[in-house]
Amino acid sequence: MEFAELNHLFFITLFIFFIGGLVKGIIGVGLPAVILTLLSFFYDIKDSISFILIPMILTNLYQLLDGKHLQSIYNQTKFFLISSIIFVVPGFFILRAASSKIILLIIAGLLITNSSLVLLKKIITFKNYNSFTVQSAIGVINGTIAGMTSIYVMPFIFLIQSLQFKKEKLIQFMGLTFFFYSFCLFILFYSYSMIDNQGLLFSIIACMPIFLGVQTGKYLRKILSENTFKNLFNYMLLISGSIIIIKNIF
Repeated sequence: MEFAELNHLFFITLFIFFIGGLVKGIIGVGLPAVILTLLSFFYDIKDSISFILIPMILTNLYQLLDGKHLQSIYNQTKFFLISSIIFVVPGFFILRAASSKIILLIIAGLLITNSSLVLLKKIITFKNYNSFTVQSAIGVINGTIAGMTSIYVMPFIFLIQSLQFKKEKLIQFMGLTFFFYSFCLFILFYSYSMIDNQGLLFSIIACMPIFLGVQTGKYLRKILSENTFKNLFNYMLLISGSIIIIKNIF
């Protein structure tokens, strides 16, 4: 690839990071889903995951510290948190062993399913969601999926719908969960040489457009309809996921 093409791709990538930050700033979630979906058209999915780990750690650290509900969150979700963090590890080993095409198709399937449920306004809740058994089962599945894909939508969203936290507490809960997921993945990626020094530098550089996007999104949140933006966001993921599946199967 010539220098001009590399330069062009670099700026496209920075713009993708900005869009991911913008979405997170407006609705509080969606950064890995947006960035991984768009990066998958230019990079191998395993490389794409490595690029977002440092920004994910920093943005979610900021999100988990921006609130006063940590003790309450831990008391209500400790079984989920512990089991899901543990099972990030086997999920990562599945990621290492599986082909990039399989991982990409799993990500596309998750995004399509999640976006469809949101757009159809399907609310799924669990009985006894505070129990050890239910939270641990959700944690095992969610942690494994997070380790495989760095996408945290399901069945995490079903636990969220069951808990019915108020917005501030919910955002802090997501920040806490995603911080530990991304931190564990970074340790695993680095330990198994799936992110080199060049990738690490690129991941650090990515923080700048992402934080700019987050701050811009927080400003736009005041003037945009959040529900309208959420619908557009989910339509985008639905279409992007469908394109990924068509591209990789046909």
